[in-house]
Amino acid sequence: MIAPEGARPRWPGHTGSHTQARSFNPQPGGLMSDEAKRDPLRFLVVVAHPHDFTHCAGTCGIHVLMGDSVTVVTMTDGGRKHNEAYLDEMSKPEAKRDPAIANQTQEDYAAAKNREITEVCAVFGVKDLRILTFPEPLRLQHSPEAVDTLADIIADVRPHVLITHAPYNMSPAGITTHGLPTATLNDHRECAIMAMEACAMANMPDYEAKKQPHRIAAIYYLGVDVMPDQVDFYVDISDWKDHRQRAEALFKSQGQTEAFARKRIDIGAGSMGWAARTQYAEAFVRSQVETLPCIEVPQWSLQLASGSRIEHLKHIAGESTAQG
Repeated sequence: MIAPEGARPRWPGHTGSHTQARSFNPQPGGLMSDEAKRDPLRFLVVVAHPHDFTHCAGTCGIHVLMGDSVTVVTMTDGGRKHNEAYLDEMSKPEAKRDPAIANQTQEDYAAAKNREITEVCAVFGVKDLRILTFPEPLRLQHSPEAVDTLADIIADVRPHVLITHAPYNMSPAGITTHGLPTATLNDHRECAIMAMEACAMANMPDYEAKKQPHRIAAIYYLGVDVMPDQVDFYVDISDWKDHRQRAEALFKSQGQTEAFARKRIDIGAGSMGWAARTQYAEAFVRSQVETLPCIEVPQWSLQLASGSRIEHLKHIAGESTAQG
């Protein structure tokens, strides 16, 4: 992984001095310093398809840079998702199809995706990638053994943090024009249910195998799986925008180009950044309300409150990197 220029490790709860007024230091959560350190965390990311990892890739890159470990699990190899070139070709009359495309197998396409997700993980410094091959469409009723597989991975990795899809039936992709949620099953929600079932199983008594139980400290759902007003947590990935664009462009098997990658990140991570009052962000939903021993104010909030309003506007526009 090549860290973004100017990027530095960040973490919540930094207790250093506040940014002076009339400047804006865009360092959400504060910088890791010699005066304030914490033990490394173990992250587990569980997604339905290889490309789904990109929605939290910037966050993972930040934590790898901080010294945390990240394990990425994709429940399928994506062999039946987003093969746009193949679908276009098969839509033609048989006599007009290009054999090089029409004769492609699912295994060929999945192998290409495996290479792409491996490259993408390397962009963000993720070394532990586990590609599972449960059938698509991904359904718990068809693959109940997936819960056991994930529970074993949890027992192996023993993560402090889990990032996965949202287990809800309301998402931007599932809302009809009438504003009503759909009851149609989808791979993302099924993956989330599998992950949550595995979390419960990993923390249950195992009288036969005598496995050590494990309870995950914090669970975050991907913000792309919920409506914007349901998001309650953002990670500033402004320094990682170029990495996110590169990751999108690497998924050439899905027909994605450099221009498409730039547009997708500008609109997707850019809109989340606008909501988060920064340039680019990744959105999450916490699985449950947090309980803390006191009210904690992140360094990011303190900097925002005490900094220059003009410098903040310049930061959002990408015009300023002023440091306090």
